[in-house]
Amino acid sequence: MEKLVLKDGTEISINEGVGLGNITASVDGWDAAADMAGKLTKNNLSHVQFLHDEELTAEYHDMILIQPLRVTTDPEFELSFGIRKQTTEELQQEGVQTVIAYLTDEQALTVKELYPVWSGNGVGYAAGDRVLYSDVLYKCLQAHTSQSDWAPGVAPSLWTAIESGEHAGTLKDPIPAKANMEYEYGKYYSEGEDIYLCKRGGVENPEEMYGQKVTLQYLPSYLVHQYFELVE
Repeated sequence: MEKLVLKDGTEISINEGVGLGNITASVDGWDAAADMAGKLTKNNLSHVQFLHDEELTAEYHDMILIQPLRVTTDPEFELSFGIRKQTTEELQQEGVQTVIAYLTDEQALTVKELYPVWSGNGVGYAAGDRVLYSDVLYKCLQAHTSQSDWAPGVAPSLWTAIESGEHAGTLKDPIPAKANMEYEYGKYYSEGEDIYLCKRGGVENPEEMYGQKVTLQYLPSYLVHQYFELVE
């Protein structure tokens, strides 16, 4: 019997006489196919073994899935997939992404071109992930699967622009405003030639909110008397 053993110990009985690019396994219906497909993660494929009658015949590291997976139902249910070894370039890029994930926001801005460009094609993002969009670095606020109309510049509940920290936020040194950015009450922001104070309108003692932060979708000029006061 031929088996494929994944890193987490999952054993998959596979058909004999197939290559890495065309592995087939019998499954008991759609649910079983989905369960098996869910096991073929990048982490699980980082170390795989092939067994024949419980004896090791081959062992591979740093493998990835070749898309797409295929399911056939005639004459029986079978899941077919392929795996290949990651290229040197892919491994190097993966190493870079691992390193930059630990940078502070301030450090990340100095190498923002190393971060992946945002994609709206069903990519899974976790809170804290950083992406580049329209040459602005954004941080993910909550985990989600991307959609074309959830771009960082238009989805304030999902993304916030990372501010450089090069500006003090004072009247003499205002912070350049961006759409969908995190603002701090009590600090000054510039938009074009105008300067705005981030100050909550319609509340008593708005100065008590100074130091609190809020992510806003629109630029200050659209939110005067609500979140900003035009200073000059």
